[in-house]
Amino acid sequence: MPFYRKPRNFTPLLKAAEKKAIKNGVHHAIFTSRFDKYIGDWKNDLRQGKGLFLTVNGKLYEGDWYKGFRHGFGTLSNTLSNGTLSLEYRGEWVRGKPEGIGWRYYDNGDVYFGYWKKGECHGYGKMWYADGTYYVGYWKTSQREGLGMLVQVNNNRYEGHWEKNVKCGLGRFYHMHTGQLQEGCWVNDVCVRSKMSDILIRQYCDLPTEYPIPPHELHDSREILDESELWLTQKIGDIDKQLQYCIDQMY
Repeated sequence: MPFYRKPRNFTPLLKAAEKKAIKNGVHHAIFTSRFDKYIGDWKNDLRQGKGLFLTVNGKLYEGDWYKGFRHGFGTLSNTLSNGTLSLEYRGEWVRGKPEGIGWRYYDNGDVYFGYWKKGECHGYGKMWYADGTYYVGYWKTSQREGLGMLVQVNNNRYEGHWEKNVKCGLGRFYHMHTGQLQEGCWVNDVCVRSKMSDILIRQYCDLPTEYPIPPHELHDSREILDESELWLTQKIGDIDKQLQYCIDQMY
């Protein structure tokens, strides 16, 4: 009976080379076909763990990776012409896009801090504008949406509802330079119905009104609102549900 020898396991050279080429652990100066550069951790040939990624156009990301995506906490910067770095975003990431809480520094000087979703300002956040105005409130797809407050350079401020980046719904506007409060309804950034009253610090404002607004009472406020509603209908057509809700709240 011939002697049987179990054959040795043999791995083709091509497969062995491919297996060795799969990156795991820490690698240095890995260049892509676009001449981007990555230094950091790998797992199963994907960037995972801590790493630094520099693109050929000068964008630098440093932070967490997961299955090839920016995922976790990280910072994104731009390389300026003088070789220094300018911070663009610092915060949380999910599958390659800002999501969670983070800071965003815009090229025009605006600064945002708050919640993100799929790369957009979404949820509660604060925006410092380059012209000196300031907004704090809610956002939806990088637009002011919901309750929020906008403070202007002269300290005048609006508190109320927003829709698609403009004042829309119930709100109040503080005219701090004259010492008056305007409460009413806004549609497409325009106040369509309101009432004015003096604020307690009117006499300390920069340009207070010469005479205070006298207290008054309407004998039939519903009739006044109905007449105003008729005028609005003639001017802008049918009144939508949101504006009708504002009118009912003022009654």
